[in-house]
Amino acid sequence: MLKLGQSLTRHFALLAAALVLAVSLFAGTGIAADKEKPVKRDYTAVFAPPAPQRQSVAEMEAKSEGCNTCHVKTDAPTMHVSPAVRLGCTDCHGGNPKVRGNSELPHDHPDYVAARDTAHVLPTYPDSWHFPSSANPKRSYALLNKEAPEFVKFVNPSDYRVAREACGSCHIQSIEAAERSIMASGAMLWGGASYNNGILPFKNYLLGEAYTRDGLPAKITSPGAGPGGVLSEDQVARGVLAEMYPLPTWQVIPPGDVFRVFERGGRTINSQFPEIGLPNPSGAIQRLEEPGRPDLKQSNRGPGTGLRVAIPALNIHKTRLNDPFTWFLGTNDQPGDYRHSGCASCHVVYANDREPRHSLIYAQYGRDGQTITADPTIAEKIEHAAAGHDEKTSGHGALKQPGHDDHDHEAAPGKRADDGLTVGGQLKEKGHPLQHVFTRAIPTSQCMNCHMHQPNIFLNSFLGYTMWDYESDAPSMWPEKQKYPTAEEVRAINDRNPEAAAARGKWGDIEFVRNVYDLNPKLKDTQFADYHGHGWNFRAIFKRDREGNLLDAEGKIVDPDDPEKWRKEGEGKFVPAGVNPGKAVHMMDIHAEVGLQCADCHFEQDSHGNGLIYGEVANAIEITCKDCHGTPDAYPTLRTSGPAAPPEGHDLSLLRNPDGKRRFEWLEGADGRRKLIQRSIVDPKLEWEMSLVKDSVDPATPLFNAKAARAKLVSRYGAETGNFEFGTGIGIDDRAHRDPEMACFTCHLSWTTSCGGCHLPIEANWKTKSHRYEGGETRNFATYNPQVARDEMFQLGKHQTTKGNQVAPVRSSSALVLSSTNINRERIYVQQPPISAIGFSSQAFAPHFPHTVRKTETKTCTDCHLSAKDDNNAIMAQLFLLGTNYVNFVGLNAWTGLEGGFQATRVTEYDEPQAVIGSYLHRYAYPDWWGLHVDQNGRELKNWVRGKTFDAKMSGETQPLEEFVNVHEGTSDRVGCLQLRGEYMFVASGKGGFTAYDVASIANKGTSERILKGPFSALGHDTNVKTTNATCMALPTNQPIAPTRSTPEMRVINQEQAFLPIYNYAVVTDAVEGLILVNVNTLAEGEFRNNKLTRKVFTDGSDAWNPGGVLTGARHIVLAGEVAFITADKGLVVVDLANPDAPKVAAVRELRDARASAVQFRYLWVTDADGVKLFDITSLRAPVAVPEGTVPLADARRMYIARTYAYVAAKGEGLVILDVKNPRSPRIFQKVTLDGTLNDAEDVIVGTTNASLFAYVADGRNGMKVLQLTSPDSQRNFYGFSPAPVPQMIAWAKTPSPAIALSKGLDRDRAVDETGGQMAVFGRLGSRPFTRPEMERLFMTRSGVPWKVSDDVDMKRWVGVAPRGPQRAAVGK
Repeated sequence: MLKLGQSLTRHFALLAAALVLAVSLFAGTGIAADKEKPVKRDYTAVFAPPAPQRQSVAEMEAKSEGCNTCHVKTDAPTMHVSPAVRLGCTDCHGGNPKVRGNSELPHDHPDYVAARDTAHVLPTYPDSWHFPSSANPKRSYALLNKEAPEFVKFVNPSDYRVAREACGSCHIQSIEAAERSIMASGAMLWGGASYNNGILPFKNYLLGEAYTRDGLPAKITSPGAGPGGVLSEDQVARGVLAEMYPLPTWQVIPPGDVFRVFERGGRTINSQFPEIGLPNPSGAIQRLEEPGRPDLKQSNRGPGTGLRVAIPALNIHKTRLNDPFTWFLGTNDQPGDYRHSGCASCHVVYANDREPRHSLIYAQYGRDGQTITADPTIAEKIEHAAAGHDEKTSGHGALKQPGHDDHDHEAAPGKRADDGLTVGGQLKEKGHPLQHVFTRAIPTSQCMNCHMHQPNIFLNSFLGYTMWDYESDAPSMWPEKQKYPTAEEVRAINDRNPEAAAARGKWGDIEFVRNVYDLNPKLKDTQFADYHGHGWNFRAIFKRDREGNLLDAEGKIVDPDDPEKWRKEGEGKFVPAGVNPGKAVHMMDIHAEVGLQCADCHFEQDSHGNGLIYGEVANAIEITCKDCHGTPDAYPTLRTSGPAAPPEGHDLSLLRNPDGKRRFEWLEGADGRRKLIQRSIVDPKLEWEMSLVKDSVDPATPLFNAKAARAKLVSRYGAETGNFEFGTGIGIDDRAHRDPEMACFTCHLSWTTSCGGCHLPIEANWKTKSHRYEGGETRNFATYNPQVARDEMFQLGKHQTTKGNQVAPVRSSSALVLSSTNINRERIYVQQPPISAIGFSSQAFAPHFPHTVRKTETKTCTDCHLSAKDDNNAIMAQLFLLGTNYVNFVGLNAWTGLEGGFQATRVTEYDEPQAVIGSYLHRYAYPDWWGLHVDQNGRELKNWVRGKTFDAKMSGETQPLEEFVNVHEGTSDRVGCLQLRGEYMFVASGKGGFTAYDVASIANKGTSERILKGPFSALGHDTNVKTTNATCMALPTNQPIAPTRSTPEMRVINQEQAFLPIYNYAVVTDAVEGLILVNVNTLAEGEFRNNKLTRKVFTDGSDAWNPGGVLTGARHIVLAGEVAFITADKGLVVVDLANPDAPKVAAVRELRDARASAVQFRYLWVTDADGVKLFDITSLRAPVAVPEGTVPLADARRMYIARTYAYVAAKGEGLVILDVKNPRSPRIFQKVTLDGTLNDAEDVIVGTTNASLFAYVADGRNGMKVLQLTSPDSQRNFYGFSPAPVPQMIAWAKTPSPAIALSKGLDRDRAVDETGGQMAVFGRLGSRPFTRPEMERLFMTRSGVPWKVSDDVDMKRWVGVAPRGPQRAAVGK
């Protein structure tokens, strides 16, 4: 009866809502805000011809005469500080200089307004420019393309559309270069997004942004490569591209993905569109349809329609994440976002950051885009606190309107306590440059407008920051009471900040985010930056050991509660250049710490370009480290030598700063030694002595550094001899780390940022504007949600071809997972990784210069080679991109194999942030929902519905109903192993055989059966392979791949490696039949009519492989590339699958009741009746038992190795955590039984969500449990490489039958397998992971013997002239 009453209540509520909606619909008609109609203008009287190269003073003054009657003062009349430049106002801006105004009149006086409007060039879209204000409009995006070029020239003569007219007579070469530069085209982002996500098949990128004078999309061409022209071989070798095309509109770009909803629809094409969920939406009898046609398709129309689009392309067009390149204004809405377009993007400085080391002389002017100009028509403008983007202001812009009174007597005159600039006690208008001046003195804070995000060449790391993860200092960043934003509030916030989480956090309030830096003294976990491009928060990176302990400059542990952790006594809110505040070491690049700005290294050509088109940033750079620092054998030549440098390089010794002094100068020091100094281009008072590599390795100099000398001069034969000789006596060709085979920054970086993944969920019902080309408003929008941003992942690989394929650091670079909600609010796919054009997974990696160079906190020998202490096995696994099983992505559901089926248990929120239910983040981001989970549901993950049909305002949008469903699929036998890959769940179910289940609709409320054996009958779809007793299965990778895309032609043009043959298969173990291979490629090619899986037939004619019964009783399998480790009745069986047609037994190691195994780099752990056994697999096919590595356990089952800890499901002993930092000396770290309630453990996996680590345990008859292993509350060192776990049970779920297995989370730090098989795409032409032989060179001699190193320097190994006196680095005796 209660349920009936609730049902009736809901129906009445729905009826009432329908009535309210009907009334609102017929009450009036709204007008879309972006439908402003252009005003017709006659520009005859204000037109000005192109500015001349030369003119007389009289001619110049005549062109400014009328302007000066109002603009009675200015900072630099010509915008150039040099008096040699002769330009009148109208030369650059246009306008009518004959009109005279009266500066004594109020600026809203009719006569003043009339003179202004007659003299000025007026916009055709006045509301969009909030005319008559001259402040940059917020989030203007494509407005410049719609506006008349005459007005574009008026507001910014340096905009690329019109710069030829205003600046071309003197600067045409720079203009033409800048238009083609990578900062204008954005080719590195667009090309990477298209190739890595399977949209275009070219790694030599084709897409880039450019426009004509009238704002039309433009194709750009490298000089000499036009019609009939070709690039030279040298240009091609240096990465020059011939041409670049505009990005097509997102609506016409077909998806590169092979998600189920993108598969072909039916034959009946109806006029209704989009057609979702119904084979025939008209209700008519179906005609001419295939029997059993799948009824869940987005559309019967073609790709590129409805939601059949490429989300990365939609994201580029519409989501703020791809911040405007230099063809457009900055968004001018929050600190870090203030700038103009074109040349002024860089050369006209705005106030964006108060941190002196980021802004130097500009830091004093705040971070709000306020001006210090002398021009009275601008200097006295007042900010409208309540004015919106489209609101008009009266008078001359925002002059002398109500604002904040400056009653704070402690604040300096003209500045509020929060550093906002004031005039007359009121806040100055935002969106103006500091001065009317072009300058070369460009601060880093100006560069960070664009370079603060991953695809835009992430350089927060230069300043020692990375993206905030939503967890550190969560109490300060999330509201105490949960926010339930309306759709309008969400849209308003996401227009300037693409993070969906911002609508729920405090930083959705622009005033809050503006003042986040001021929270720093009270924070316990991190410190925040003062710039907030995109509205984001950036957390500081600090020096830590591998366990996560904060360290001081001497390497001593800093107590987390030390009051001087962040600031020493006497240090203020900001510190000057050259100072590292507090005891903890903020890991800024050493160049930034001493005050270098970006422009101090990246000179004119790096910024403007050289006139040629490049698709990769590394190809467009002319400066290299050795140009300024030299080599071990030579002092710097001060000539550029990068790929974009001219043949002899530019001579840096000729550079002069704005004050006329030399940028670089050789001087003689007090000791008679030559030294090289560099002077700051921004602050004329700042200079520094360059570190010279030759001096650091020369024992005859006082600057000799033993560690530097060993790193640079060690012999390549040192490992073979065992002596590790180094010194000046080692010839150049005999050195191990010789230039150019290894990039300088490989050793000199201190940390590397890695974005383990980003979630892009598309919402079909959200109408939003396009940010590029013609603009316009359409449906569909995708937010951008970073999930795992780490700073401790040091990885190596091969750099791109133009860099000689040298050894270089590699980072995970914004790998995507995609979701889509259709117009019926059905989640038609959830958290799906795309597949790259070459077929590798889109879990993208790329060589990367992180700009984190330090002097002390550099990489050491044991970061890249085997440690003599045997304590860096996990470090080496990370280094080689083999994965560490730590940052794995479990996602919305934890998939559990059961005795009678398998279950998808909902473990996270779908809203952003996608917090694990019951976790630390859940408690702060969703306190109400966390309370329901804990108090109402007793932490149980169960089937229920949360939310309200209507809120207090009769709206259903603030607390929509959310259905939580644990989806179960029954099987005829136990599911011993299961693995999710893409939209298929691969299952070994005993007598049920091997099956690939369709789980594409697992989160779709519109489907009644969310797990399917097939979308229609077995006549057209059969993904079951019958076997006698399928006990386990393994895939070469759990990242979605499509090996059939990797054709020989594709590999040649894109310089790619081939897949290893094993990547075509799923490998199944059968207790009776042995080994079975199933080719599963058909599931990744988008054609569902051939989805029939069969056994592979081996060369001996059999379809099962079990020679001599060696695999009888097989029960578990782990793949390490081409090598399979199988536990069977005989013990551990090693099978070589290099040739899948003819597997080979590589080794058998007898064990008593061998159960399961796990691999990490050189070691294999195996559970058996005695506990956990260890094998050395340095030679993969020949395991060697390591008895000292045994851990006795009564009933060890499956295990999971995550960095330096092994998690063992130990049945009645619960979850046993082993410390395996030194695999040969393991210790039991903890036994987790949760007071006896975790007592039937069968399997365990580990994954990272945001900044925290979680374990998911299959606890047999007790179901599935979720443990939070680290959090800011439980483990203050949660940021370490491998902090000690502190398990806390946060959620649990019942299962219909005992839980015995778990599907491993998506590998996010694995690009290559242990045999050298690549699985993940690399984002640079010619770049790749190491092959197996290349890996072995870093830890094995040519005879196959592992060699080990120590970080201590032994000067007895020195070869050459003996050093005199003490060395700067500590050395061993």
